[in-house]
Amino acid sequence: MKLKHTIDFIKKDTVAIFVKVEKEQPKVCTFDKEYIDLFNSLVKDKYYTISTPFAFAFSKNTRVIYITYREVKNYMYETWKCAGASLIKIMKDLHISDIEVDMAELFAEIGSMESYEQFCLGMLLASYNFNNYLGEKRLKEKTNIKNILLVSEHKKDTENAIARASQIAENIFWTRDMVNEPSNVINSLTFIERAKKIAGKKKITTTILDEKQLKNLNMNGILGVNAGSKNPPRLFVAQYKNSKAKKHIVLVGKGITFDTGGMSLKPSDAMLGMKDDMAGAAAVCGALFLIADRGLNANVTVICPLTDNKTGSGAINPGDILKMHNGVTVEVVNTDAEGRLILSDALSYGIKKYKPDYIIDIATLTGACSIALGKHATGLISTDKKLADIIKDAGNDTYERVWELPLFEEYKEQVKSDIADIKNTGGREAGTITAGVFLSYFTEGSKWAHLDIACTSYSNVAEKYTSKGATGVGVYLLAKTVEKLVENE
Repeated sequence: MKLKHTIDFIKKDTVAIFVKVEKEQPKVCTFDKEYIDLFNSLVKDKYYTISTPFAFAFSKNTRVIYITYREVKNYMYETWKCAGASLIKIMKDLHISDIEVDMAELFAEIGSMESYEQFCLGMLLASYNFNNYLGEKRLKEKTNIKNILLVSEHKKDTENAIARASQIAENIFWTRDMVNEPSNVINSLTFIERAKKIAGKKKITTTILDEKQLKNLNMNGILGVNAGSKNPPRLFVAQYKNSKAKKHIVLVGKGITFDTGGMSLKPSDAMLGMKDDMAGAAAVCGALFLIADRGLNANVTVICPLTDNKTGSGAINPGDILKMHNGVTVEVVNTDAEGRLILSDALSYGIKKYKPDYIIDIATLTGACSIALGKHATGLISTDKKLADIIKDAGNDTYERVWELPLFEEYKEQVKSDIADIKNTGGREAGTITAGVFLSYFTEGSKWAHLDIACTSYSNVAEKYTSKGATGVGVYLLAKTVEKLVENE
């Protein structure tokens, strides 16, 4: 889909007009008595002014679509993102491929460039489709949105809004694509191939640690999870550097390309969809790409531990003990709690090697987070109040909202082991929190935050600007977090 700006109407076949009406449903009409009556009622109700000229600029055969939008209370940016998304929904429903949008009144209502950017972002995000494996017949059934022209005399503002929104959408789309791909396409090696291809275009340097190097570094969490797999483990490191940077931030993303549960085998229904267990790794890469596009004044390092979790003959068993990169010993009581094992090595490695000012990990870590928060918020655990507050603010701005959970000392009792330093699950109670507590043993006093996206990384329905499948959550949130960390230096 191409989103462009024009000063004057061109084709006038179909024109969209946004109307702030709480109760009314979207209307479609032509330039006839129905159109005139509706327009006059809008003027009377002060949704438009008499001075508004655009209504009378259309030809008689022009189809006019009135798109209503509602204010999302306390989240103005989300209001405009949803407004933009509503246009795409109607275009899909009515099988419209090309449209012109009159921005005259809407631009005045939007008020800020950030809001205008969000409006454009809503359109772009809602246009996403993952059609890589659809046959020709199925593709023909889908509406192919080709062009959206924003008609406005505010040329510079419109073009800037489109450009900035496109940056965000492009990197979210990359992340969605990676998560939506099946596990027979995306494994530890192909993940790196795709990430390196994008990194090379954005002057991001990359380093890959192979199995031999992981062994030398005693990264037995990654190696242990990988022991049942035919695909080799990898640690993927990508770095964006800015000469003006005063802060170094490390982002760690869980990269389990498929999770069977290992020897603690998942039921078949629970296993379906486990290709998305690398959403954290995809998100930190997408965020880094966006950070590079924006040229933020920060040094940012991304670390992705990559493997799948299979049941091969060499797989670790419940009761096995692993000595991790930082020397902490772990009793593996459940091989399906594998994500925290690979994250632990990556976290301690990132802290020891890079000594960052802040370190944030993001992972589809616990089913318990879905029980606690549903699909509307990402779980947050942090050792630093300032970092936590900035992530919350970033979540409100992007509408990738987070909810902070406690890190009380008492929770440590649940992960203590009788025969090792700790064990990799703390039982059924407070499952999201105890997973975070486990990770805290590997953050070594750093300013650290953990984001559990198990409940927000994937959607079973298409709604607003999210299609069914991967949401791309974390890309915009992390980039905005880094931006705010820089601003708060």
